[in-house]
Amino acid sequence: MSSAHMHVTDDNDSLAEMLGYLLEQLILHKLNKNQIITIGLSGGSLVDLLASMLPRLQLPWTYDSTYGNYQSKLFRQLPLTENNIIKIDPNLETVEECAKDYQNKLQEALNDEDKARRLTFFFI
Repeated sequence: MSSAHMHVTDDNDSLAEMLGYLLEQLILHKLNKNQIITIGLSGGSLVDLLASMLPRLQLPWTYDSTYGNYQSKLFRQLPLTENNIIKIDPNLETVEECAKDYQNKLQEALNDEDKARRLTFFFI
């Protein structure tokens, strides 16, 4: 088990910088060992800290995520909610599980008679 560490800073800027450095070191260490990285996030002011420092980290981000591209380039510009989008579950272990889950979500949407009357799918 790893030991706990406490870090104290004077302000949010130095906290964001320290948090960014620690995250970068941890993520790079895990990536070098081909390990999966999962980070649990809490609410409050953490979102502001992460938003200010994550884009500056020197990490091998994956920019080819289809959903990520649509969300950043299109969905944010439209009056959509998560309920308007059927997406994959990236937490599933295999591509096959992901495809089956996505198929089930589509079938569920189409089998709901009330929804089915109002649904239109365009597969491009």
